[in-house]
Amino acid sequence: MSPAFRDGAVPQLRAWILVFTLGVLVVLSAVSVVYSTYQTRKLVAEFQQLQNSRNDMEVEWGQLLLEQSAWGSFNRVEKLASKRLKMIVPEPNKIVMVSQ
Repeated sequence: MSPAFRDGAVPQLRAWILVFTLGVLVVLSAVSVVYSTYQTRKLVAEFQQLQNSRNDMEVEWGQLLLEQSAWGSFNRVEKLASKRLKMIVPEPNKIVMVSQ
C-alpha cells in the first residue's frame, strides 16, 4: 500500500470535497431563496400598483357614466331642442301616426 492510502488522506480528501460541495449548494440555495423573495416582493408591489390603477379607472368610469346620463337626459335634450333649434312639442291633434 502507498503511504497516501495508509494515512487516510484519500478518504479525508473526499470528505473535504463533499463538505465543499455541500457548502456551495447551501450558498446557492440561500441565494435562490433571496432572489425568489425579491421577485415576489417586486411582483406584489406591481400588483398593488395595478389594483390602485384599476380602482382609479373604475371611479373615472362611474363619473363618465354619470356625465353621459346627465348630457343625454330627456329634460336637457328638450331644452336644447327648444332653445337652439326652436322646436316645440306638437299638440296631440296634430300628431299623425304612420303605419307600414
